[in-house]
Amino acid sequence: MKKLAVPGWIKSYAWFILANWVVFTLFRGIFLFVFHAALVPQSYHELWQTFYIGAKFDARLACALAIPLGLYLTVCAFWHGARVIRKGISALYAVLEAAVLLIYFADFAHYAYIAMRINYSIFKYSENALISLQMAWETYPLVWAVIGLVVWGILGFWFVNRLQKKAFAQTDNYRWKGNLGWFFVGLLVTGGLMFGQLSQYPLRWSNAYHSTNNFICNLTLNPVLNIFDTARFVKADSFDKAKTQEYYDTVAAYLGVQHPDKDTLNFERTVAAKPKAEQHDYNVVVIFMESLAWNKISMTNPDIDPTPFIKSLADKSILFTHFYAPTSATARAVFATVTSIPDVTSFKTSSRNPLIVDQHVVVNALRDYEKYYFIGGSASWGNIRGILEHNLGDVHMYEEGKFAHEHRNDVWGISDLDLFREANRVLNEEQKDNNGKPFFAFIQTSGYHRPYTIPDDNAGFEVKDIGEDLAHKRSFVSVAEYNSLRFSDHALHEFFKLAEKSDYYKNTIFLIFGDHGLAAPQSENMPRGYVDLNLINHQIPLIIAGGPVKKPQVISKTASQVDILPTVMGILGRPYFTRAIGRDVLTDPTPEPGALIYGWAVSPATIGFVQGDYYYHSQGEKEGLYKYAADNYNEDISKKEPQRFEHMKALAKGLYETSRYQFYHNQKRDERDD
Repeated sequence: MKKLAVPGWIKSYAWFILANWVVFTLFRGIFLFVFHAALVPQSYHELWQTFYIGAKFDARLACALAIPLGLYLTVCAFWHGARVIRKGISALYAVLEAAVLLIYFADFAHYAYIAMRINYSIFKYSENALISLQMAWETYPLVWAVIGLVVWGILGFWFVNRLQKKAFAQTDNYRWKGNLGWFFVGLLVTGGLMFGQLSQYPLRWSNAYHSTNNFICNLTLNPVLNIFDTARFVKADSFDKAKTQEYYDTVAAYLGVQHPDKDTLNFERTVAAKPKAEQHDYNVVVIFMESLAWNKISMTNPDIDPTPFIKSLADKSILFTHFYAPTSATARAVFATVTSIPDVTSFKTSSRNPLIVDQHVVVNALRDYEKYYFIGGSASWGNIRGILEHNLGDVHMYEEGKFAHEHRNDVWGISDLDLFREANRVLNEEQKDNNGKPFFAFIQTSGYHRPYTIPDDNAGFEVKDIGEDLAHKRSFVSVAEYNSLRFSDHALHEFFKLAEKSDYYKNTIFLIFGDHGLAAPQSENMPRGYVDLNLINHQIPLIIAGGPVKKPQVISKTASQVDILPTVMGILGRPYFTRAIGRDVLTDPTPEPGALIYGWAVSPATIGFVQGDYYYHSQGEKEGLYKYAADNYNEDISKKEPQRFEHMKALAKGLYETSRYQFYHNQKRDERDD
């Protein structure tokens, strides 16, 4: 029997696919090795399926990269003259291979940053390219990364050039018919590998989500393909009036709309002033604490005690223990808190959208208050400047470059400690200059953030080493992160020491909360369902403290970040008008508890609603009702509790659609509301 002779150009094509396939699989193994702390023993048995499905994704990418080379080699098999551009093809692949490696580098950094694989939303960082690049420069070994990319590109050039030499080094016996036959064989094999499975449907991104464990699913994904898979979900955000009307009755009842009208989509509520004796001119300080996640603080980590001051403050204040940020990003938190509307945009944050910059803000009803915003860096980050300066009437903006005493700490500007010192100085001085006129101030910290820089001027702060293993088990990615949160707590403590000595303290309400949660896949200090259902990215504490708070209180009812400013208005007893999602959650009787959850960083986005221990969760066509704190947290109980399921589903979908609608229908009412 005559031995089958495979043409050299087909062999070279196959070797290219195989080599890239092996490299991508190796990268997956390195990913597991680097982030293995996130892998829990209960998921060990899922690793084989993860690598099996992941290998199919890797094969798809290898084939996609090989297609231009395959087409070129096919042309060369029929027309030898095309071989003159061999080095040009090699140069092209030097660039392509370096680009792929760059995506893998970025993917590792992205996952280390927010515990999510890279996706199309990575391009949002290009809008603040200099700040993003500086943070990367201060956090990651960019010089070595560039050297690695250059070396990888050179290897790619050499490898493809060598494959081309091998492709035509031998004289094939095939004429055009034989070569055409081998072309179709290669086409069939390539198509089969890219299709990915023996099924009616091809391998899809959803195949990666075969586990309830987030790390297992992330390990399955291919970062390059994930960028392309998520691109089609990133579109201009608008609203759907018909869907908003579909859920109107449920949402109107939840919000307490006084004159419901489905046809006009009326969400307006007018809250009357309280009796004169219950009206107050308290100063208000709203403090965004960077990434102050519920799973990381001392209340859930008593053995390592990362936030002793926050714990002591909560013990003598009003503490919300089931409080949630709708989304997980700082600019989104600013938008949600200030406007009382969850930022449910799919790609760019709402603060970046010039079409919706005009928003009604409830605190503008406080016309006799001076308003301040303090941020250690620049208010241009995320374009929050537009939302703040356009909607907070006559706000005094204090940012990097405008403080009397400042020392730049890192890419995020001055340290939290310096920020608090400056805020206290300004508020104390201007309180005296304004003869005690009440003020409403926002302070936005950012120090608890990579690169986790502890300033030299740190008011006696001492670093503590608890060991990397214990840090991982207690929701931290490193000891450096743990100490960064400790310093953030320390800085807040120093601020309160200063504030307590000031003239304004006794008449000031402080609201301290996290801008968002923070992923930490191991998190042995938390219920497993809380981690795997990704509530870890959303749950935050809210503490209401200060001189006027006379009696400590723990509130376990579910509430949301969007409720903060309406609740402040209730504490002050002042009248206000609103159309937004936020409600006063301290009023009597208290409104129905709940919080909208929106996961924008995955595709399709997740839409959920938390109420007590129940969590309605949907992603694309998949939906269910879960008890996230239960041992069987991944059991869908929607069939067991159909009424609760339908109600929570209507609230989740309704609040999502209503939020999108309100982006475009919550403008300031008239010139008096500026």
